[in-house]
Amino acid sequence: MKLYGIRFAKGFQYGTMETVFCTQKGDHERIPDFSFFYYLVEDEGKHLLIDTGFRDERLAAEMGVSLLSVEGEIRQVFGLFPEIDAIFLTHSHWDHINNIDLYPNARLIMSKLTYEQAVSEGTAAVRDRLQEKKALISLVEEKECFYDRFHFEVIGGHTPDSSVLHFQMGNATYCITGDECYSCKNMEQNIPIGIRVCAEKNERFIQKAYDKGWIPLPFHDAGVLKKYERLTENIVRIF
Repeated sequence: MKLYGIRFAKGFQYGTMETVFCTQKGDHERIPDFSFFYYLVEDEGKHLLIDTGFRDERLAAEMGVSLLSVEGEIRQVFGLFPEIDAIFLTHSHWDHINNIDLYPNARLIMSKLTYEQAVSEGTAAVRDRLQEKKALISLVEEKECFYDRFHFEVIGGHTPDSSVLHFQMGNATYCITGDECYSCKNMEQNIPIGIRVCAEKNERFIQKAYDKGWIPLPFHDAGVLKKYERLTENIVRIF
């Protein structure tokens, strides 16, 4: 199996210390390298995305986000971007879900709550993609294993539908955290996030992952680019 992290944007006007760490309440210092990732898995001939990112320049400008031109880097690493077999969606926020229309043939895997939220409040393109007659969609209520390896688990701390994906590689367990962690430090130092609808659920998840020594792969920590094999400016190979 191969796993890649791809940074497609950076900067965020709400990406502050108090957003990322519950212990920093009142600290409005912005995190200058706040980043936006999605993850790509190659496993036994299948290609899986974990979240999709977004591409709306107007929305990016409103949120203080700079979209990055990573198409050339993707061609450099992969040639043509592979056909995606399935997409895991960790929750329904715009920066995680808004590009699902780019993958019309992919199976979609998400929590039941994510589906309901996206159909109710998502963009027209997202709603259309989810309501296609031939769309293959798997909805998870609590926890389910896919492809005999990937454990998709609904946490409900960051948002009611917030989910994570964890799996074992060798002797280590990796966790693609959705936004139950913003930074690797949340899990590595047992510090819950600052933006959450249910503190108890987020704290319980962080504590469990910390106790088990899971390796975090968050969506908003530029440190991911330094921890793993850097293939281009914005793409790393994790293994």
